[in-house]
Amino acid sequence: MASNQWNDVPIDWDTVPEFDPSNPDSVPPDIDSDGEDRRERNDYNIEKDVFDFVDEGSVRHNVYPETDEDEDGEEIQRTVDKRSHIKRGSGNLYEGQVFINGIAFKEAVLDYALSTGLNIKQNRYDKTKLEFVCDGKGCSWRIYCSTSIKSPNKWQVKIMKKAHTCVPTGTCEMLKVPVIARLFVDKIREEPEYFMPMKIEELIMEKWKLTVTRPQCQHARNKAIRWIEREYDEQFGRLRDYCSEIMVSNENSSVELDCVRNEDGIDVFKRFYVCFNILRKTWKENCRPLIGVDGCFLKSKLKGQLLVAMGRDADNAIYPIAWAVVQVENKDNWLWFARKIKIDLGLNEGDGFIMVSDRQKGLIAAVKRELPLIEHRIRHGKKPEMKPKVWNLAWSYNMGDYTANLLDIFKYDTEVYEDVMKTNPKSWCRAFYKVGPCVEDVENNSTESFNNSIGKARDKPYVPMLETIARLAMVRIAKRGVIATNHEGICTPYVIDMLESLHEKASKCTVKSSTNKTYASILYGCAHRVSLENRTCSCCRWEITGIPCEHAYGVMLTKGLEAQDYVADWFKTSTWRRTYAEGIVPLRGAKFWPEGPEPPIIEPEIPDQPGRKKVTKADKKRKKGVNESPVKKKKLLKRIMHCGICGAANHNSRFHKKNPKKSSQPESSQGICTQLTQPEN
Repeated sequence: MASNQWNDVPIDWDTVPEFDPSNPDSVPPDIDSDGEDRRERNDYNIEKDVFDFVDEGSVRHNVYPETDEDEDGEEIQRTVDKRSHIKRGSGNLYEGQVFINGIAFKEAVLDYALSTGLNIKQNRYDKTKLEFVCDGKGCSWRIYCSTSIKSPNKWQVKIMKKAHTCVPTGTCEMLKVPVIARLFVDKIREEPEYFMPMKIEELIMEKWKLTVTRPQCQHARNKAIRWIEREYDEQFGRLRDYCSEIMVSNENSSVELDCVRNEDGIDVFKRFYVCFNILRKTWKENCRPLIGVDGCFLKSKLKGQLLVAMGRDADNAIYPIAWAVVQVENKDNWLWFARKIKIDLGLNEGDGFIMVSDRQKGLIAAVKRELPLIEHRIRHGKKPEMKPKVWNLAWSYNMGDYTANLLDIFKYDTEVYEDVMKTNPKSWCRAFYKVGPCVEDVENNSTESFNNSIGKARDKPYVPMLETIARLAMVRIAKRGVIATNHEGICTPYVIDMLESLHEKASKCTVKSSTNKTYASILYGCAHRVSLENRTCSCCRWEITGIPCEHAYGVMLTKGLEAQDYVADWFKTSTWRRTYAEGIVPLRGAKFWPEGPEPPIIEPEIPDQPGRKKVTKADKKRKKGVNESPVKKKKLLKRIMHCGICGAANHNSRFHKKNPKKSSQPESSQGICTQLTQPEN
């Protein structure tokens, strides 16, 4: 009943009291301390990330990846750029414009105010209507947006007076404490020590040429920190409900929420796993037997790791299968994750399947234990001096090329050769790959591409992050489904691009016919045996990739055959369309989630992350031993004032008199410090 009572009360943006943690009744349920509905704000944030989503595209091969040093340098530059970058909308407003809720409209007006630098302020706030006006001297600009009886869930701009009769003044009424807090809450969540009030003030001036006060920035930072602290308590309390909603909306999905009971008998979060049934079913039926696994850091307050398992569609683009959230990346969690995907995907011991990964801590041992027969391709080292030669070795499709490239490395540097052999080239060289799955991957670019696409989601608390990842997967499937349906070729665009890149070499091949439907295809003086009937070439590229090599393509050009007819079915447009025929069923909003009888869980303690810990000034001080005396506090010192003319005490040259009175305190030499001590009893 309390919630209904609050919902009927219009909220004034400026008069809502500050949230008092000791008095939860001071603010209505689901209403923030500045008058916003938290559920609406959460829905808006997720929809914004989904709207900004850019599809990853096909994964390309035979391109030199960056070395660790390159990635480290770029990571530093990205950090510098990210600190000063705040992505906002265009600020485009027009009459008749439609928004999903009032918060979306307010954000659009804020974008307009920031982009123009004009002094826009809120003039009316209600559950169903909002109005903003320009506070410039004599300016009559205004915009009014509201819902309608026919469409209560749709907000539309009804009135907008476009002309301004004022100029920017360097201030904006909209930049109040809650707004500043929202502008920087994600950045404060990730780097609270960096985004201090002075830095926030500087960035606002640098970015939008608007002036705010230092106390405003201080209050905004404190408010953002309170939001961050509170949102985790609330979100963990709803994790069980989120799992129930997945099972209700997407039947037969695999969801596991693993908790540990503490000394007080309360469940503490340990890890979470989800594999939507439609993703699992589609991967089994339409995708190659390839699984790319990777882990990436989460940027929220609790840190942790996101583990992902990815497949590859007919266009060689990533296809998410399952993902999990764990506290740390270790052998136990990788073993648990490998066991979950083994059961859900029906991998048994892994025979006939391929897994591609980096050398994550504990992953190799976990895969050997759970999937002993799987073909585990592990990314090799990336030293700069090894880069071109080692990648040429990795891209060798046959033993002849492998031996030649290995000899080239040996001649280059015997130490580099020894380092290469220590990494077991059989796990990352194409010459040793099994024929049939049509997977030529020697790198883990697919999962890294996925991690980049969910970068914004990784800033969020756990439940909004998981909602965003699932929503992005749903949107990805829907977008690609439209593209696949409209594509008219026999094969996907990835195959067409591959054949186009091989056309120049194929046209230079000299073809000689032989018996048994075989051909000799000669390119640059080197002959290869091609069998169109068996779809093989002595270079082995056709068998490994499933796409005709330049030698086979040369035979097809000579014979006037369509090369796309000889491509493996994994890459056909028909397979592509089946992959995206069905997608994830949308989850309902949080207020519709079923609530179970189980008590809510609480957030875990923040684990120590791997790597060197940041040393503070306090840590640099040497700690005293047990038998060492502590540092004694210095006694208070007081300097006695002396005159620069006569040298007497208790006055200076400004107050010097020709006949000064004698001081009752004995004189001392100028500049000498005396100690104030307690008199003895």
